[in-house]
Amino acid sequence: MEKAEETALNSSKAAKETKDAEAQIPPKNKSKHRRRNICLGVTAAVIVVFVLVVVILALTVFKAKEPSTTIDSIALDNLRVSLDLARLGVDLNLTLDVDLTVKNPNNVGFKFKNGSALLNYRGEVVGDVPIPAGKIGADETKPMNVTVTVMADRLLSNSQLYTDVMSGVMKLSTLIKLSGKVSIFNIFKVTVHTTTTCDFSVFVSNATVGDQNCKYKTSL
Repeated sequence: MEKAEETALNSSKAAKETKDAEAQIPPKNKSKHRRRNICLGVTAAVIVVFVLVVVILALTVFKAKEPSTTIDSIALDNLRVSLDLARLGVDLNLTLDVDLTVKNPNNVGFKFKNGSALLNYRGEVVGDVPIPAGKIGADETKPMNVTVTVMADRLLSNSQLYTDVMSGVMKLSTLIKLSGKVSIFNIFKVTVHTTTTCDFSVFVSNATVGDQNCKYKTSL
């Protein structure tokens, strides 16, 4: 019984000492501690709200859209054909002038890396020209022009060339590829790939281009 009373007295004494210690803390320090906690809470709340606003804008107003590359026209810049009837061969010089536009529908800029424009004849690459890297502003459409020249040495081994030239029609295709990134607030970066293919015919007799059929593909 005495032991229980002693324990109760010790507990009461410890509680009193704790209250006395708290009472000894200056009111000024308590106020500083309270203000610091308030500042930390407000800062954390502001950061959370800012992050939420950025995420909401990135998913709505600034949501990444697909830039597109469109071939507007393909024209002959130069065409010279010389037939070797004895060898059933062809000496061909062909240069194409390609006008295209790249449209960026995003509310932020689109940066693209070095691209390429390829010219194909019956499944074989016979012309290649680089497209230099660049940037397209928000909601901007940028015109471009590339000149592609046929590499004659790549046609020498193609047995179909003589037949096509004699028929008066050469079927060719272009392939234009661009890759880049759409950067939102320099936080979210979306990679974009655009590919454009155009099949067309070159009419040798009157040196014109026709039967143009293009397909466009963009992926995020």
